[in-house]
Amino acid sequence: MKRKLTLLIIWILACANVNAKEYNASLFGVLSDGVTNNTASIQKAIDYINEQGGGTLVFYVGRYVTGTVYLKSNVYIKLQEGAILVGAASPYEYKSQGNIQGLVIAEGQQNIGISGKGVIEGNSTNFLKALKKLMDAGYIKKEPRSSLLAFNNCSNVQIDSINLWDGAYEALSVTACKKVDITLISIEGKNIPSSSGMLLKNSRDIAINNTFIKVANLPLTSIDNQNLNIQNSKTNTGTPLQSYLK
Repeated sequence: MKRKLTLLIIWILACANVNAKEYNASLFGVLSDGVTNNTASIQKAIDYINEQGGGTLVFYVGRYVTGTVYLKSNVYIKLQEGAILVGAASPYEYKSQGNIQGLVIAEGQQNIGISGKGVIEGNSTNFLKALKKLMDAGYIKKEPRSSLLAFNNCSNVQIDSINLWDGAYEALSVTACKKVDITLISIEGKNIPSSSGMLLKNSRDIAINNTFIKVANLPLTSIDNQNLNIQNSKTNTGTPLQSYLK
């Protein structure tokens, strides 16, 4: 019995060590110059870490421009303080997966998350200008409402200490998910008229703690969720987020 218990402990520690492994984004050719489009390089890094069984992709100080990337099971993104993930200006850089569209998206994944004191920046002024030109010219017929973070049908999602700024629409979209932990995040629309906070829909076991939201539209939209627990979270006017629950 003791031998079986020892083997079980060794197996658990081995799994934890794999998931705790960190990978520097620069090792995959990701550049922090604020100009280079890193979409392909970031996706390559996420795919590689997923194939290795899991780990954390770490971004250090700099501005990393990207279009849509797909987060996969057992992969975490960590933005160190001073690291900024910048959304590309072109609407064509934003893709959809299932019913969701955004900058960082995940469909049907488990054990995923984003953490750190860095920033995910929507670059909304440039994005909306480019979008208007394309819609006026008839190249885009329907306005693509891309979130900064969008998760659908995922479980064990952790969003911790991150800053979600300058999103054109919802900063965070969570649909049909379970076991979602949102802690110490800051959402600011940067005066973009169409900016919104969080959309939570058809999900369960969601915990929101110590979160701040300052946007032009609704800070929180909650639809048909189960076991949604909000603590110490408010808007810039001091209104508790619980006030927006139906």
